[in-house]
Amino acid sequence: MTNLQHHVFYVTDLERSKAFYIKLFDLQFSALNHPDSSAAMRLSQQEMHFFSFGFHHHDICLVKHHKLKMDNNSMLHFALAVRDAEAFDDVRRRAGEMDLSIREGRMLASARPVSRAFCVQDPDKHWIEIIEEPSR
Repeated sequence: MTNLQHHVFYVTDLERSKAFYIKLFDLQFSALNHPDSSAAMRLSQQEMHFFSFGFHHHDICLVKHHKLKMDNNSMLHFALAVRDAEAFDDVRRRAGEMDLSIREGRMLASARPVSRAFCVQDPDKHWIEIIEEPSR
């Protein structure tokens, strides 16, 4: 079985995106830049913030490139599978508390059916699909 280990994408405002992802998913901030990439990031004028769900160094990495204007329409969406109903309900509740516009169901109607799903957009208009997918 193969799982996506982490997701890296560009944002326009690191602090705004950091606050959004921590609040919505109760993520832990794990690092600013990374020892293996810090020199390369400084040379390319990029900054990275790493976040974890608690099991890996990072699951999500937000990148700000200080010279380039990012075309955030290039990433269609990413999906996060929540393994139990209580965790799904917690994310759904936080999305409501954040006054996020919630789109019910899967991003694509042809996607494999799941128990429950909804979609929201982050501050850079990246679509995030949250699905309830109990462990087997």
